[in-house]
Formats: sequence, C-alpha cells, structure tokens
Amino acid sequence: MRKFFSYSLLLIVLIGFGYWLGSSTILEGTKIGETISLMENKLKDDSLVLVEESPDTSEQEQATSANSTSTNDLTETNEIDVAVVENRMLELLNDLRSEVGVAPVTSNDQLKKAANIRANETEESFSHTRPDGKATFTVLEEPEVNYSYRLAGENLAMGTYYLAEKEMAEWLFKGLKDSSGHYENMIKKDFEEVGIGVHYDGTNLYIVQIFGTPL
Repeated sequence: MRKFFSYSLLLIVLIGFGYWLGSSTILEGTKIGETISLMENKLKDDSLVLVEESPDTSEQEQATSANSTSTNDLTETNEIDVAVVENRMLELLNDLRSEVGVAPVTSNDQLKKAANIRANETEESFSHTRPDGKATFTVLEEPEVNYSYRLAGENLAMGTYYLAEKEMAEWLFKGLKDSSGHYENMIKKDFEEVGIGVHYDGTNLYIVQIFGTPL
C-alpha cells in the first residue's frame, strides 16, 4: 500500500513537471517540447466541430443569376442513414425552441432541397459564400428550390465522423447551440420553417440548417 502511494505521488509530480516544461521555453524547438505541446492541444480540444458564424437574417434578396448550376446526386451519403441525422437534428431544434418558449419550425421540402445543395457545397467551401462566389440565399432561387421568403437564415456545422448517426447529430447540434450566432438563428421566433441538409464525404459530416419565413 505504501509502495502504491509512493508510485502515485511520483506520477503526479512527473505530470506536473511535464506541464511546467510544456509551458516554459526550456524545451522550445525540441522534439520533446513538440510532443508535450501536441498532447496539451489534444487535451484542450478533443472535438473537431467547426462552425461558421451565421449571417444576419435578411429581407428577400435578388439573385445575381438565375442560371447557377446545381450539385449532382445530392442524396449521396457514403452509406450513412441521412434520415436519422436529419430527424434527430429537427427534434433537438424544436426541443430547444420549446425550452425558450417559441413555436416549433416545420420541415419544408423546398428548404430541404436547398440545404442539401448547400451541404454538398460546404465540402468544397465551408463558408456562407457559395463556391461560385454567389451569396448564400441565391440557393433559394435555384429552379428546383424556388422558395419565396420574407426572412431566411443559415447555420453550418462540420465534424469528423466518428459516432453513430444519432450521436453525430447530437454532437454537432451542441456545437451549434454553443455558438451565439447559430443559437440565435435556432431560437428566432420569426422563423416558421426549416430545411436540414446532410452530406458525408467519407471522413467528415456536413450539416446545414436553412431557416425560412415564406411570403
């Protein structure tokens, strides 16, 4: 028992010494220093959720072009059950809205088409600017979408796929909820409808929420 206590005390001292070395400049530029730094970063950031601050919701915007091309095969999922991710994300979204006392949003097929287009596009460019340089909400004027709106908003999330579908939806939803811009979109009482798009590239899972209030 005494020997175990001695070993435990020694381990605590060594860990503390290692962190002191990592925070000092003594080992800067050495292999040991780089290893300690890497371990510290892994401990501080054990998730790879990336979120983009949402643009302000806006009044109806004019499309810069009505001839933008659409992404092909928008339902390609590389063998994950997209419906599970979508349904769980919608359930969590409306649970949150209920918690803060605002009406739930309903799933809209046209917004869902737009969100799927955007989910595919975010693999190429994780940004509220589309890969062709156009504004986000021009996606709502794509021929297959054609959604007339008074207000619109977009949330983006991306993370390395390492859990089951339901758990991935919960993990990414937490990332959105913890970001002020995304949170404000999710609880905005003026939004009435939502489309949730999901894209999986074999490594990362991309989720897009497009909120709308129709004309």
